[in-house]
Amino acid sequence: MHGGVSAGTGRRHEGAGGDAVLEVTGLSIAFGGLRVLTDVGFTVGRREIVGLIGPNGAGKSTCFNVITSVYRPDAGAVVLQGQPITGLRPDRICRHGVARTFQLVRTFQRMTALQNVMVGAVYGHARAHGKPEALARDALALVGLTDQRDREAAHMTLSNRRLLEIARALATQPAIVLLDEPMAGLNPVEIQQMIAVIRRIRDERGVCVLWVEHKVDAIMSVCDRVVVLDQGRKIADGRPASVIADRNVIEAYLGEPVA
Repeated sequence: MHGGVSAGTGRRHEGAGGDAVLEVTGLSIAFGGLRVLTDVGFTVGRREIVGLIGPNGAGKSTCFNVITSVYRPDAGAVVLQGQPITGLRPDRICRHGVARTFQLVRTFQRMTALQNVMVGAVYGHARAHGKPEALARDALALVGLTDQRDREAAHMTLSNRRLLEIARALATQPAIVLLDEPMAGLNPVEIQQMIAVIRRIRDERGVCVLWVEHKVDAIMSVCDRVVVLDQGRKIADGRPASVIADRNVIEAYLGEPVA
């Protein structure tokens, strides 16, 4: 049921777009004696924007790193468009159709914006269509950086470098983009620009989005559905209005029971 809030263990939640593009089931991982994720499961449907939120240390970035095979899970599975991808090399994950950005921007500083994005076009999806430069120019246009194409990344603003990372991800022609705190360090005007770009990813490209963000108001205003983690477990999964009113979510953010 899409409208309600589901929580608990690895139970899946159907996306708004029907068949799941990304399906995560029962993900668990520990580092030494520290369990970071426990039986986490959710889906991202076609043309859906899903927010992944939770307090600091909830396991959000670790979840991204497991999906993209930076870490191998102790248990659980990741399935992309019906195909298991758990544990594949990160470059193979990308070539299957999963692209991502990073909380700490990772652009090639001495390369131009166009060259940065062409890296994604050249080394991206195994079945990419189009010439790399054309794909890169198209991705730069979508994020509003056409006029920055010949500027070295080192001389771009933080906001533009974040947009550049998104353009590079889009140039891989992904089925899904994972955005890791793309609004960190941005001012209110830049945040609105980023929101517009995230919507365009879905509306103009048909690419679904899984989005980690601490700016909960932005998540609630944009996302079709929100998944909440706390101490490595999923505690809620549903539409924004239902999630924000959930007692477990309120307790996780306030750190105390609701009266």
